[in-house]
Amino acid sequence: MARAVRDLDFRGGDRCRGLPHAGCFRTGSGERHRLAAGCGRHPAGPDLAVPRAAEAMPCRGAPSCSKAKKAGRMRFALAHKLVTYLFAGLGLTALMLGTTFSPIESSFLVVAFVASWFAEAPLLDRAGYTRFWNIAAVVVLLLQIARGLGGEAMLTIGVQYAAFLQISRLSHRKTAADYQQIAILGFLHLIAGTVLSAGLDYAVVFFGFVVVMPWMLALTHIRKELESQHGAGTPMLRAELDSKEFATPAFFGGTTLLAVPLFLLTAAMFFAFPRVGFGVLSHLGARTQSVAGFGDDVELGGFGTIRDDPTVVMRVKPANGPNPPQQSISIRLRGTSFDRYSEGRWSRTHSNGVALKRLQEEYIVFRPPLPEDQAYEIILDPMEEAVLFLPEGTVALRVPPTVRSGRDRYRRITHAPGLDIRYGGRVEAPLTYTAHVTPKRRGFPERIPTALRKRYVEVPAGYERVAALARKVVGDATNPNAQAQLVERYLRGNGNFRYTLEQPDTEGKDPLHVFLFDAKAGHCEYFSTAMALMMRSLGLPARNVTGFLGADYNPYGDYYAVRNGHAHSWVEVLIKGRWITYDPTPASGQVFAAPSGLAVKLRQMMDAMRVRWADYIVEYNIRDQAKALQRLSAWYRSLRGNSGVNRQGAADDSGDDQEFGPIPFRPDWRWFVAIMSTFGVGVLFARWSRKRRRQTRAGRQLDPDRDRAVRLYLSLESSLRSAGQARPPDVTPIEHAEELRSSGFPAADEVREVTDAYLAARFGEHGLPPHDYHRLRQVSRTIRAKAKRPPTA
Repeated sequence: MARAVRDLDFRGGDRCRGLPHAGCFRTGSGERHRLAAGCGRHPAGPDLAVPRAAEAMPCRGAPSCSKAKKAGRMRFALAHKLVTYLFAGLGLTALMLGTTFSPIESSFLVVAFVASWFAEAPLLDRAGYTRFWNIAAVVVLLLQIARGLGGEAMLTIGVQYAAFLQISRLSHRKTAADYQQIAILGFLHLIAGTVLSAGLDYAVVFFGFVVVMPWMLALTHIRKELESQHGAGTPMLRAELDSKEFATPAFFGGTTLLAVPLFLLTAAMFFAFPRVGFGVLSHLGARTQSVAGFGDDVELGGFGTIRDDPTVVMRVKPANGPNPPQQSISIRLRGTSFDRYSEGRWSRTHSNGVALKRLQEEYIVFRPPLPEDQAYEIILDPMEEAVLFLPEGTVALRVPPTVRSGRDRYRRITHAPGLDIRYGGRVEAPLTYTAHVTPKRRGFPERIPTALRKRYVEVPAGYERVAALARKVVGDATNPNAQAQLVERYLRGNGNFRYTLEQPDTEGKDPLHVFLFDAKAGHCEYFSTAMALMMRSLGLPARNVTGFLGADYNPYGDYYAVRNGHAHSWVEVLIKGRWITYDPTPASGQVFAAPSGLAVKLRQMMDAMRVRWADYIVEYNIRDQAKALQRLSAWYRSLRGNSGVNRQGAADDSGDDQEFGPIPFRPDWRWFVAIMSTFGVGVLFARWSRKRRRQTRAGRQLDPDRDRAVRLYLSLESSLRSAGQARPPDVTPIEHAEELRSSGFPAADEVREVTDAYLAARFGEHGLPPHDYHRLRQVSRTIRAKAKRPPTA
């Protein structure tokens, strides 16, 4: 960057003993010192020339350069390279958060990113290398256009090409312009990442950008200024890039602090700017989870083996939960049901369903909610199947609307046969809804079409042994409820069967026969399938149901987390017009101890953070904004001491006076004392810091001779600027004096006299007594007038 003469302070660091050394550049007639602000070896100031005779002349009264080096510094080129790759890496990570890149493509991108690190001169200087990347950019662009014409998603090909451009720039970073392009591409990648992911992983990338961006912009700007001063590829520029004057801990700390006000301003605008939609980021979509068992069919043996999967799929908050919270609760969350079994596979009859009746935000499943109903708030992560999971006994649902274009948009909730409740609309961020559960949980009624009722009693051919076993188990019992209890007890208790996650060997055999008559061990699907077919063989309508059973308490989020491992299946039997739930799985397969350990606690913390990110950022909407304003207003009223009562302390319920009357102003003196105390401490700290800085500067003061020399040359520079002969930043003082003499400047002799005196006192052994200083100061002042005097004939 240009070093103006006004920066000639010479109080920024130690003076070096010997010349030449790293940081000095030979230019023409003398040694040119680099005196950048913040240098630990030289005082801050402009480029100055030292006569060749003084090359070996030590600077007086200062430690050696080798002892003055500061710990923790880094070469500028290396620091800029590290920051650039960190910045670009964050951008590429933002692109890879979504599903745009396959695992193979992501691996290739990572390998190319690492390989580009090793691209250095002289490879970067070869014309063929540059030509290769230019041709590659055109070829890849044409390839992506062809893929777009072939039907590939434009977002996918655009993101992939943006990633290629970044790899191209990283592999060909020669000048400041290349680094600027890398910074721009990285920022665009961050913006594109908002479309690909709105989860907590994106939050980590975003905060990384907040920290690294000031470093990237500052270092790139410094490099641009160095190139404009010294020229690209020159020895002087290479020496500057090898210096350790810029990349100091203080530099990185200071530039990081610049991000704080920017981040605060951005956050304030985000939360305060009027929202016109529901969840500014939620419409961007979210990655869905694939959980087996809730689609159109489920294969026996493919659902109950995910017991060890710790992935959280939903969170449950009971309105009147146990206090203190239990480690685990046994809550049954119903998903969907299946009505047909054939060849080891359950399937359900497809139906579009009927829209549930809605009363404001309440959707009626069986009846409107009553005050005695238990409320369960459920936060459901997006799944491939848009199923709403219902606690046992749910009678109604409360689903808040979304807001589009400033208007409420209520979801379409459908009810299909088999009590299959699903939501319409695109998959968004986690869906929050409330289930109202009746305290009387003994089945639920359902009108069943005749054709579907026949399917509930259908038993495939070849299951005569199953029917015979069912008749043997129920014996002489004729009551449907008693028969169901006997079959449930047979499978669940008495040690007849055991629960296991190990798959029985069913190759070439019917899996249900293997379970009932050979292995007599399996997981929940085998137990529920066996009971469903046994009840059907007795003439009772029955169906297999899948959902989740149990939830573990998360103390960091104050909710109960339902994991994939809680997936479960059971049976519903139609008795006297109501579907009654039976669970034939042994207790060891229903209740599992809540996991513990450090890894579990970390997962709980991350999940709680993910929920808060989705709640406060992704789904931040106009309703949340209104609530925040109400809380802010209440806080402001509390500061004023207004609690809604009159001066006499009684509640004022006099209609108009309460709504429109004056608000009594009763300031809370404790807030006043706290604010004033904080302000006073801040003033005292500022004064102490200022005094400390003055003392620090005073400790680094130049000796009187050098101080006078600096002030003398500043006076000369001022006179030359007034005469229109200002010294360019890349010209040393001695060179400037010689150029003025060669050009016939009228006061060239005076300029040379003052310059020689300055250099001798500043870098040599000669001093500058006060009387010489005043005399030369007067000489420098006369230069302006002499320069304006017309030349003699």
